This record gives sequence, structure tokens and C-alpha cells, in this order.
Amino acid sequence: MDVYTLRSFVVLAEHLHFSRAAKVLNLSQPALTKQIRNLESEVGSVLFERGHRGTRLSAVGEQWLPLVREVLERFEQVATFARATAKGGIGRLRIGFGYHTLQLVPDLVVKLRAAAPGVQITLRDMSTAEQSAALDAGELDIGFMRMPLRDTRGYETLPVIEDRLALVSSPQFGRTTSSIALEDCRDVPFVSISKDRSPGFYHHMLKLCAAHGFHPRIVQEVSEFTTALGLVRAGMGVTMIPESSWSTRFTDVRLHHIADKRSIWRVAAVWRRGDTNPALLDFIDMLQEVLERKRE
Repeated sequence: MDVYTLRSFVVLAEHLHFSRAAKVLNLSQPALTKQIRNLESEVGSVLFERGHRGTRLSAVGEQWLPLVREVLERFEQVATFARATAKGGIGRLRIGFGYHTLQLVPDLVVKLRAAAPGVQITLRDMSTAEQSAALDAGELDIGFMRMPLRDTRGYETLPVIEDRLALVSSPQFGRTTSSIALEDCRDVPFVSISKDRSPGFYHHMLKLCAAHGFHPRIVQEVSEFTTALGLVRAGMGVTMIPESSWSTRFTDVRLHHIADKRSIWRVAAVWRRGDTNPALLDFIDMLQEVLERKRE
């Protein structure tokens, strides 16, 4: 029993004439007759009664017809869904991102939703460590992670942005001149993003300070950079933030560029190699177009 035979049954039930039904189905009459006989044999009951007055549904055929119509309707829904999914029109896309791509990723999501409104998109604000674990577990389709990763086997990567550590100070510590150096903060209290919230950023800050001969005296850990800036403005100490997250709306604090190349890090899009999810492939195409325009 297959969908083609079931469709033949429905067409014959609607026309109750083998010759006309065969023409609609683009079959020969003997081929249609054979299909119906095989179907009746498989069902174990006569579905059509043939006589001098023509062809009519048997009692079993009449009861079976609405069920078969329902099956064919469901099959068509499945086929339509499969075709739309293959074209990227519907489906699912789960994206992990962090503060580095707080503007880039939402902008891409808006474009994808406009192009494919049937795609269900989930955004999750996560650290690189959290994204890596979620991608490994199959809980994300793509992530935007700090490079380098410990292991990229089985994954594709696309460099997206470059960022760097920067110092932020307030007048309370006399650190408002543009000539401030990292080593000038050796004895100054630090407000830091927490290790749990962003382990990559946290350890990068420690390594950079160590390269300049000291370990930062961390007096407060926070979960958001905006909180860190607020505490610096209140006089609690200095902080380090990504330059990309700086905003001039924070008054009474000043950003200090760190010239050391070791302050730089890169973020890349990461996804499973060989993933054929059409929504993911469309998203990556859009991302590549945006990056190419930025390079022009």
C-alpha cells in the first residue's frame, strides 16, 4: 500500500468510472484495475462493487474513503513542509552570541526573519564556554565565540570581528589622562566581569596584567560591563572592557586604549561541519555578505 495507490482509490471513488478515473490519473485502465485489485487484496475486502449499473463503493469502501482522504491530506502537508524546509522557508535556527556581537547578530536575525518568516529563531546570550558546550551537545546551530577554541575538529569557523581590552577610569583615582598605561594601575582596585559570566575575558585580563608585571587587585566581580562602568563612575576603582562595548553615554569616566597587541582577540562564527540546515546556510550567507561589505 502506497500513497499513489491510495490516491487512485480516491479518484476512482470520486468518478466511479474506471476509464475516466484512469484518464485523470494518467494511467491505462488495466493498470488502474490492477492497482485497485492489489489494494483490495491487501485490505482483505472488496472496495468497489462492479455491476450492470456501473461501479459503486462497497460498504467498506464508503467507510474507508474519509480515512484515506485524511491520510492523503496529511501526506501533502508533510510534503509541503519538507519542500519549504529544503528551501529555507521554514525550520529552526538556534544562535548563541555574546556582548561582542550584540549589534551584528540581532541585525542578521532581523534580515533572516524578513527573508524567511517561517523560520523559528532562538537567540541565547552565552559565554564562549557555554556556547561551545551547547554546540557540542547539539543545542545550538551556530555560535559566535572567542578564538582560539581548544578544539575545532568537526567545526567550521568564520572570523567575524576583532576586539581588544581597554581600561576605564574615573577622576577619583586620577586616571583621566589619555596617557594612562596598564602598569599605572598596579595598586589600583579593579572591578571585573566575573569568571563565571565570561571566563575567556576574565583570564585574558589576568594574562595581560601579568604581562605588565602585576596581578589586578579585584575588589568586585559583576555580571555585566554596564554594572562595572557604573561602579567605576562611583569611585570603586578601574575596570577593563571590550572597546566595542564602550559608550559615550557613561559620563565622568574615560576610556584608555591599550596599545599592547596582546590586548587583541578575535571572535568567529562556529558551526558543525557538514550541517545542511537550510536556515543555517542562509544565515551564514547573510553573514558573509555583511562581512564583505565591511571590508569594501
